[in-house]
Amino acid sequence: MLAASAQQAPLQAPATIPPPASDSEDDATVVVTGKRVRGSALSDIDPAAVLGPDVIRALGATSMKQLIERLSPLGRSFTGEEAALLLNGRRISGYADLQGIPPEAIERTEILSEQDAVRFGFAPTVRVMNFITVKNFRALMAQQMTGVTSEGGGETSFIEANSSQIDGSRRRTLNVSYFRHNRVLESDRGIAADPDLLGPLASVDPGRYRTIQPQVDLFHVDTTFAAPVSETLDGSLNVSMDAQRSRGLNGLSPGLMDEAPGGTGLLPSHPSIGPSVLRQRDTSLTLHAGGTLQGRIGRWSWTATSSFDAVRSTIAAEQGRPLAPPDAGGAASTTVDRSRTVTNTLVGNLVANGPAIRLPAGPVQMTVTTDYARSTSSGRLLGMTTSDLDFTRVARGASVAATVPITSPDLDLPSFLSRFTATGMIGVSDVSHFGQLTSSNYALNWAPAPALQLSASISRNQSPPAIALLTAPTVTAPNTPFFDFATGGSVLVNAISGGNPALVPERRRITTVGAAVQPIKNKDVQFSLDYVETDVRNLAVIPGGAILPVQLAFADRFLRAPDGSFSTVDLRSINITRQRERKLRLTTNLTVPLGKAPPPPEADAADASAPPPPPPKPRPTFTASISTTFRLDDFVTLRPDTPAFDLLDGATLDGKGGRPRWEMDVTLGLNAGPATVGTYARLQGPSRISSDLPDADLRFSGRTWIVFYSTVQVDKIVQRDWAKRMSMLFAVENLLNDRINVRDRAGATPNRYQGAYLDPVGRSIRLGVRKLF
Repeated sequence: MLAASAQQAPLQAPATIPPPASDSEDDATVVVTGKRVRGSALSDIDPAAVLGPDVIRALGATSMKQLIERLSPLGRSFTGEEAALLLNGRRISGYADLQGIPPEAIERTEILSEQDAVRFGFAPTVRVMNFITVKNFRALMAQQMTGVTSEGGGETSFIEANSSQIDGSRRRTLNVSYFRHNRVLESDRGIAADPDLLGPLASVDPGRYRTIQPQVDLFHVDTTFAAPVSETLDGSLNVSMDAQRSRGLNGLSPGLMDEAPGGTGLLPSHPSIGPSVLRQRDTSLTLHAGGTLQGRIGRWSWTATSSFDAVRSTIAAEQGRPLAPPDAGGAASTTVDRSRTVTNTLVGNLVANGPAIRLPAGPVQMTVTTDYARSTSSGRLLGMTTSDLDFTRVARGASVAATVPITSPDLDLPSFLSRFTATGMIGVSDVSHFGQLTSSNYALNWAPAPALQLSASISRNQSPPAIALLTAPTVTAPNTPFFDFATGGSVLVNAISGGNPALVPERRRITTVGAAVQPIKNKDVQFSLDYVETDVRNLAVIPGGAILPVQLAFADRFLRAPDGSFSTVDLRSINITRQRERKLRLTTNLTVPLGKAPPPPEADAADASAPPPPPPKPRPTFTASISTTFRLDDFVTLRPDTPAFDLLDGATLDGKGGRPRWEMDVTLGLNAGPATVGTYARLQGPSRISSDLPDADLRFSGRTWIVFYSTVQVDKIVQRDWAKRMSMLFAVENLLNDRINVRDRAGATPNRYQGAYLDPVGRSIRLGVRKLF
C-alpha cells in the first residue's frame, strides 16, 4: 500500500528557511530541509501502512503480543505468514527482544511490503513490522485479569508485572507473568457420547473423565538490556524463561471397558476408579538468550544477531492397565508412555546493507546475509514401546539481494514512468541430511501515479522440515474421537502423534501480481489487491481427515480392528506430492479523525513572555483494517500416481471441512476521550466434505469469531492520586459464542463433529485492571 498521509511520510515536517534579502521578489528562494524520522525503515517502495500514536491507542492493546495480533490484517503476508519484526529500523534477535515493551512506549508502527523484506535479510514472502519507540519513557506496570466462560469451566487468571525504561538508545525492561487456564471436561459442554461406542458401559458418562481443554499453567520471565557499546556500535541482550505444565484426562482405561460386561466388574462408582482414569501430563521448560550488535561502516549498516534456546519437555500418558480379579486384592499397575526430549538450538545471523554502484536513477541498494544454525535433539520414549532419539542438524546459508532503481523523478521521463524499481534475491543453504537448498526472488515495482503502485514477483524456495515435525516425541492417546468416512460413523481410536524423521524438504513457487491505491490525497485510506498463485511440492501435512482417497494413499496410517472399524490412526506428518492454489487478497486500511480539527494557536504578540497555550484535546480516532482472501482454486495431489482433488469442492486433509472459499480478518478500533473500544474478528465461509454415503456427506457452516475489547482510563473520570494512569480492561472472546455447525445429508451432527469438539472453550469473558506507576 501507499504511505498513509503526508504526516506519516518518511520525512518529518519540513522547516522553511527565510530567504536572503533581495531587491526583486522574483529573486527570492525558499530552501526546504527535512530529516528522516528516527528509527524509520521506509524506502522508495511504498509501505503497506504507517500508523501513528492515535491509531495505536485506538487498537486498545495492553501488550506487544496483543498489538501484533490486532495488526495482523495488515501484517500477514499474501502467503499467510506472520510478519517479521524490526525495532527502530533494525533487526532483533527475536520477538523476545521487544515483548517487554509496553504499547504506550510505541510512537509509530511501519508495515513494509513483501518486496521490502529482502532489505533486512528476511524471506520475500513475509511482511515486516517496524516498531519505533518514543525517545524517553519510564514506567512500572502491574496488570491482573480474570476470565470465565459462559458455559462453565475453562476459567483463566493472568497476573503481570513490568518495569520499562527508555532513554534514547538505552533500553531496559523486566517482565514477569503467570497464566492459569482451567480444564474443560466433555461433560462441561454437554457432549453426548455415542452409546454404540461405549458397549457395556453405556450407563457411564465418559465426559466426566475426558478433557477437551487441559489445565495449563505458564510462568514467564524475561529481561532485556540495550545500550551503546561505542560511538558507532549498539548492542542488546535478552534472557527469558518459560515454564509450562499441562494436565488432562484421556477417558477411562480400555481395560475397564473390556472387563465390565453385563454391568459386572469395576465401574466408575467403585472406590478404586481413580487409577482407571487415564491421565496425561506434559511439562516443558524453555530457556532463551539472544543478543544483537549493530553498527555502521561508512555508508553501510550491519546487524549481527545470535540466540540460544534450550527446551526440555516431558510427557507422561497413561495407556491403561489390566484389572486385577476381585479376589486378588490390590490393583495392577498402570502402563504409562513416558517421553523426555531435550532440544538445543544455536542461531547466528549477519546482515549488511548499503549502496553499491550508482546508476542514472540512483544507487543500487545491496543486502548481504549469512546465517548459521545448529540444533540437537535427544530423548527417549519408555512405555508400551521403547525408542531413542538422537538428532543433529547444522545449516549454513548466505544470500545476496539488490534493489535497483530503473527510473526516478530526476530523469527526463514521462511522469508515469518516473518510479520503476526492481528487486532480486538469490540464496543458498547447506542443511545436514538434506544437502544444498536454494531460494530466489525477483520483483518489479512501478508507480505510474502518486496514488497508485503496481507490483509483480516470482519466488522460489526449498526449505527443510521444521525440527519439531521430525523429532517431536511419539505419543499414543487412547479414546480419541475420530470420524470414519468409510462408514459414516464416529469411533474411539488410539491416536498417534509425534515427529516423522522421513520427511523431505518442501519446494515452493509463489507468483504474485498486486496493486495498491490511495484514492483520496493526504487521507488515511488505502486499498490493495493481490493475486497469488502457489505451487508446493512435497508439502508436509497432518492427515487428520481419513476420507477414502487419503485412506487408500496412506493405508499404513489407518489400521482397522477385525470388525472393520478403525483401531489406530497415525497422525504424524507426511509429505504429499503437490498442492496448487490460486487466490485474491484484498486489504483495506482506514484511519479517520472524528469531529472538527482544532484551530491553530494564535500568537500573542503583545505578551511574548506568556506561557504557551495548552495543547488541544486529542480528537477521537476511528481505525479499520480488513483483509479478505478469496480462493479461486485449491487442488491437492497425494501421490504421483493419484488424481488431484479439490479442497474447495468436497475434499479435505485435516477432517475439519474443506477449504472455505473466503476468509476475512477485521480489526476495528475507536479511541474517544477516556474510552477505547474495538473488535478483532476472523470470519470464514462454509465448506463441505462430499461422500456417496449420506452419513459421511458433511456440510460445515461458516464462522464469525469476534473479540470485543474496551479500555477505560480511570484517571480521566476519577480525579484521585490512586487512579493516576490506571485503566479498567474488559474483553469478550468469541462474542457470539459461534461454533462451526456440521450436518450430514439428513441434517444430523456426527458424534465426532459436535460443536464443543471444534471449539472447547466457547465464549470467554475477561475483566482486569492495569496501572502504570
